[in-house]
Amino acid sequence: MEVSKPNGMALGFLTVRKHTVHGYFGGLLVLNHLARPLEFHCTLPVMTTRAQQILYGATLDEFVCGEQIARALVLKAKSAPSVLFTDTPASLSLRHIHPLPIAAIEGSWNRGSSTFTQPHLDRSDLQVAELGSLKLLVLPEYRKDLESFDNIFRSHEPNIDLIEPFGRIEEALREAHPATKAA
Repeated sequence: MEVSKPNGMALGFLTVRKHTVHGYFGGLLVLNHLARPLEFHCTLPVMTTRAQQILYGATLDEFVCGEQIARALVLKAKSAPSVLFTDTPASLSLRHIHPLPIAAIEGSWNRGSSTFTQPHLDRSDLQVAELGSLKLLVLPEYRKDLESFDNIFRSHEPNIDLIEPFGRIEEALREAHPATKAA
C-alpha cells in the first residue's frame, strides 16, 4: 500500500463580501495539500461611517477589504499559508502592509450570489499570469509574487480546485451571519 507523504504546504483562501445592509464580511480558509481545512476565521460585519466614505472615496473598498479585514484575518491565522488566493481583487491591497504573496483569481467571484455585492477595485494596471487554466491578478508593484505561486505549484503539484474553497467560505459566512441569508 502506497502512503502519500505529508506535505507541509498550506494555501490560504480569502474572500470579502459586501452586503448592502450589514456591511462587509470576511473569511479566511487555510487548507492543506489535500484541500482539508486547517483553519477558518471570519470577521464580524464591518460598517463604514459616512466620514470614511467621504475621506477614502474610490479607495474605500481597498482599505476595508485589504487593510482592515484581510489584515486582521491573516494575523489571526496560526497556520501560515505559503500564498494567499482571493476572489476579491479589492483585498490585494493587503500586500502593501503584509509580506504574504496574494493573488486574485480572475472570474472566481461568479457563483450567482444575490445577497452580496463585490467590493470594487479601481485599478486597471493589475499584472496577469496564468496558473494552469486560471488567470492570477497581482498588484503591479508585487509582480515578483507570481513566481511564488508558480514555484509552489511546480514543486508541490497540489491537486486542489482553486475556485471551490471560495464557495465554502461564502457558505460559512452565511452560517455565521444568518441575517445575510435574507435577500
